Amino acid sequence: MLPNWIIVGAPKAGTSSLFQWLADHPEVCGSKEKETYYFVDPGTHMYRRDRNFADHGLSGYEALFAPGGHSAQVVVEATPGYMYYETALRELPKLPSRPQFIFVLREPVAQIRSLHRYFQENWDWIPRDMGFAEFMDAVERGTSSFKGNELASHALGNADYLPHLRRWRGACGAERLHVFLFEDLTADPREFMRNVAGTMGIDRAFYDSYGFPVENGTYVVRNAALQGLNIRMRGLIPQGRMYEALRRMYRAANTRAAPKSAAEVDAEEQAAERRLSERYLPQVVMLEKEFGLDLSRWRAKLEARIAGVEVVDGPLATGAEATRADVRRGPL
Repeated sequence: MLPNWIIVGAPKAGTSSLFQWLADHPEVCGSKEKETYYFVDPGTHMYRRDRNFADHGLSGYEALFAPGGHSAQVVVEATPGYMYYETALRELPKLPSRPQFIFVLREPVAQIRSLHRYFQENWDWIPRDMGFAEFMDAVERGTSSFKGNELASHALGNADYLPHLRRWRGACGAERLHVFLFEDLTADPREFMRNVAGTMGIDRAFYDSYGFPVENGTYVVRNAALQGLNIRMRGLIPQGRMYEALRRMYRAANTRAAPKSAAEVDAEEQAAERRLSERYLPQVVMLEKEFGLDLSRWRAKLEARIAGVEVVDGPLATGAEATRADVRRGPL
């Protein structure tokens, strides 16, 4: 059994929640683990010698899905880093199941901000004393490998979504690409998932009474030494009920929820955000036009930062009708 839907991007754009919300649907079978990493490139930080396409082929990939899923209408996995990897771009469009590909995109500056906090707090790829402005400087100058984490070192190029979408469109055709927005997912999860379900051809009504748990959020660590032990140990424990139970216990003891937005942004961070906004605004305009997206909220945030107006990231205050941006509607 191979997936017929794959969430390929982007990191820190709600893909963990989207995967779980889909996997809970009775007509959907999710992979045993949300991120299989099966088609990432050798030499990257997510590459696994015991789990990769080059050494284990399609049979190894099929083994990552529960055997009972053959009757499911949708079989799905989500490895958002696939958006950037050559192996995924080359092999996934050729799968016999002819999968459809989902991209969830987030306003670029907010996406990089979230990536910085996540790799710094939930992991140790970014030093804990490295502020956002310093992180951006290191990325721009190429002065740090961030312990081999290419998603951190390539954060600037990865947040320019247009070239990546163009390459995927060229590899599999516009009819197999489906682009959604993180801002719609957070503003009104119920309507967002009803739209996703409609796109997939599964029962939309399931989400009328669904609870929408949040997955893979960024947290704040209480004790750094204990977090270091957690990072070293969690990769050794097979995912399953015991893994989930231990994770819940650890998070209750050593973490607290990250604030929705920083209470204060210093002058260096403001300058870094302004430079990023100036960098991405032209690309966002092109992305919006070429793929038929409504990115007016992104443009408003970018323009506000450039003008020196405070921007608060996080879920929008009012619910809005989720915009499904299937690239077939835009010019090719």
